[in-house]
Order: sequence, then C-alpha cells, then structure tokens
Amino acid sequence: MDSPVVGLITRLTKIHAYENNKAGSGQVFSFTLTDETADIRVSVFGKDLKSLLEMCQTVETVRISGGWIKKADPRYNTTENEYEMSVSVDKSGTIMTSNETVNRRPRDYRRISEISACQMKTKVDVRGIISAVEKPKEVKTGAGKLVDLAKVTIVDRSGSSVSCTFWASSSAQVNNWSIGDILAIHGSQVQEYAQMISLGCSQAEVHHWPENSQEFSDLTEWYNGATASQQHFEAVRATQIPPPEQQASHDEEMTLHYPERMFHQFNNMRRIRLRFGSREVTFSRDSNSWNQQMPTGSTSRPLYTSDMSQQNS
Repeated sequence: MDSPVVGLITRLTKIHAYENNKAGSGQVFSFTLTDETADIRVSVFGKDLKSLLEMCQTVETVRISGGWIKKADPRYNTTENEYEMSVSVDKSGTIMTSNETVNRRPRDYRRISEISACQMKTKVDVRGIISAVEKPKEVKTGAGKLVDLAKVTIVDRSGSSVSCTFWASSSAQVNNWSIGDILAIHGSQVQEYAQMISLGCSQAEVHHWPENSQEFSDLTEWYNGATASQQHFEAVRATQIPPPEQQASHDEEMTLHYPERMFHQFNNMRRIRLRFGSREVTFSRDSNSWNQQMPTGSTSRPLYTSDMSQQNS
C-alpha cells in the first residue's frame, strides 16, 4: 500500500487466536474502514493486539499505513468491495488515531419490497420497524453443531416484511430489541429458503435509528397507524432475478466490438471459440446473416449467430 488511508471504524470484531503452517500463530481482529466513497474490510494481525483493539474501541477515525491489498475472501467479507486490506503490526503496519474529518458514505436503503429483485448473496442496506422478535435459542445445524439463532421480522412503508437472522454471538444483541424498534441494517446478505427471502445479518452492522430524529417519529406514527388498522405485511418471496451465469439464453444476442483492422481476419473464420477458465463457448458462422450489409454509420456488425454450445475443455 503506497500511501496511508484514513477512515471511520465500523463492525469491529473481538480478538481471535490463529495458528497455521504458513503464517505461524498469533492474534487477529477485523473491522470495516469506511469513508464517503466506499467500505473495505481490514484484518489486523500481531502477537499481542489487546491494546490496539482497546484503542479502536474508543476512537472513530484511524490512519492506516503499511498494509497490503488483496482479493477479498467471500467467506468473511461484509462489504461490496472485491478487495480487502491486511495489516501486520509486528512488521511494517501501523494503525493510529486521527483527527481528520471523514464523512460516512451515504446509505442507499432498499425498500423491503425491492429485495426480491436482488441476486442471492447480494449485500443490501435496509431500514425497518421490528414487528416480531424471536429471542436467541440453541439449534442444531446440518453439520450437527449446536449454535444460537435469533430472528427479527422488520416491515416498512412498502407493505412488505422480511425475516432477519442472527447466528452465534451476533444473536445476543436481539435480547435488547423490542417490537416497534427501528433498525438500520448495513451489509445484510440476501438469502433464500423454501421460496422465501431472508436477510443474513450475522456480520451486518446494526444501528437503532435515533429516537430524537424526525424520521423516527414519522415511521413510528406510520407503524402505529398500520397496526391499528390491522394492515397485512406481505413476506418477500424469492422472485429475484437469477445469478448472472443463469441469465443467458440461446435467444439473446451479444455484440463484440473489435478494431476495424481485424475485420478480414474474423471474416475468414468459420468458427470462433471463447474460453473462460475450464469452460468454452463456440460461435458458429451464420451464412444467412454473415453477408448482410450494415447501414452506413452502424456500430454493430452481425458477425456470428447466437448458436452457442458449452463444453469442458
């Protein structure tokens, strides 16, 4: 990392011990660093991180130097950023308090009814009023492990509801919540079970909406009116669009743009193969449209048909 970065600390975790053959042993904790442009997950490594964690718990803004950037591990990433940052304080990494002013990225809260249009595992920010609470209870996972699980159902003005799940240590916070509380949930993950949409919130950042805000008063007044009139809130169903790899159909058309000097080279080919890792797509020449003349000024050339076959290489 060539230059220091400054940002706000959110989603701070506890210290965990680790040991592996490659990195040896030590301690690690993580947090999300945010500014007005984006969020990024930061993992901090060292032999003794207690004092550093205590500092991070008491400050809002930090300056980080000597870290390195790598591809984010989707198992732990709680942001939409495809990269993450690692900092080893026993090497060249430093984390210090900062008095610089950093603005938080504006949140794009989705209406609950819109979540059905999201792809699976998408991270979304939502805001809603708690309409039901299931306190933490111990359940057995598919792997036979006992773990705590808590749920809350939230609703909003869209007339829809969604279940939010909190596993393991994240479930404890649900003990402090009641029906009528307003939650802002940042970084929840869209999930589906039995045709119903839910939000995985175990790694999300959750805030109570400020009670002294005008929006809190407006939402509370709306919710009280909705419950008094016995308004029904429709649970969000799994009608979202499929992942990108499932969206393409054999009837769709794609235009590939290349420099004009390559036209004759392409024009002499009977077949073109595109390889994507271990998968391959073959485009065959269409004699009916191959010689079709394009209108003057057109930027699209009908090179190949959409007759595509996929095979393993």
